[in-house]
Amino acid sequence: MFRFPSRDYASAEAFVLDFMDTLTPGVIPRNDFVRWADVEQRVAGMAPYLEFYAHLADRVRQGSDFSRELADSLSASDTPQAYMECALQLLGHTGRDLVTSQDDIDVSDLASYVARGDQWAALRFAEMLGDMGFVRLLSRDDLEDLLLGVQIGLETHRRKNVGGEYFRVAVQRALERVAHDVSERTGTAATLDEEVTVVYGRALSKRVDFAMRLGRQATVGVEVNFYTVPGSKPTEIKRSYGQIREGLGEAGVHLVWITDGRGYRNMQKSLRDAYVIFPNIYNLKQAERHLADDLIALLRAG
Repeated sequence: MFRFPSRDYASAEAFVLDFMDTLTPGVIPRNDFVRWADVEQRVAGMAPYLEFYAHLADRVRQGSDFSRELADSLSASDTPQAYMECALQLLGHTGRDLVTSQDDIDVSDLASYVARGDQWAALRFAEMLGDMGFVRLLSRDDLEDLLLGVQIGLETHRRKNVGGEYFRVAVQRALERVAHDVSERTGTAATLDEEVTVVYGRALSKRVDFAMRLGRQATVGVEVNFYTVPGSKPTEIKRSYGQIREGLGEAGVHLVWITDGRGYRNMQKSLRDAYVIFPNIYNLKQAERHLADDLIALLRAG
């Protein structure tokens, strides 16, 4: 494998030190930390169901049994699932499945039984909510404000997903600039493609996030990962990338890994070990500063 010049550190420890010094901890802009329009739209969409629980709260305060009152009210509804899902969202739970030590429930299936008049199913759901402490929520003054707080909390899950998306876009833009720079400086057309499967060896293949083609002389596959918490990729490199690197090299493909994120503050040993096996690792700032020069060196090496 061609070791790109900028990745030729005096030691693996020196690489890790430079990587950490140039780390990009996060990529989500402040104005997208909470998508307020989406949050407020979800809360507004649940207004009829919040009103349902506000009326239920009044009846419980007047002495009605919570479980029986809720079960009867759900059974009277033509569309109980929306009311059931609203209750679970107030408890911070999303998704169809709900599992506890006593329950393994598909909420939509249970709601379908309630809609068909199954009193036992309605009572089971109501008693489950009671055991979870749902009555405590009904004692609050404003269920809409409570739901707003829950929805803001659930934004944490969205951020885990969109962080990788933001990083992929940032890498793509950086690679486009690199391709333009290489083309301008060498006269060799550098083109970038997304989601490319590279075939090597005997019916083996490796799917990469991006592939940069340097005329007819070389292809560089680029994998992209962003970690807000420790992840599995460094371990995967230690386990399997020796053979993958050799196979791709025989096919004339040079593999690069661009990765970043605050998760590396707790993965420095794994990052060091990955570099020993697979040195062509960059964080975003390193790729922006060095990758064009490294690709030009690859072209000149023939």
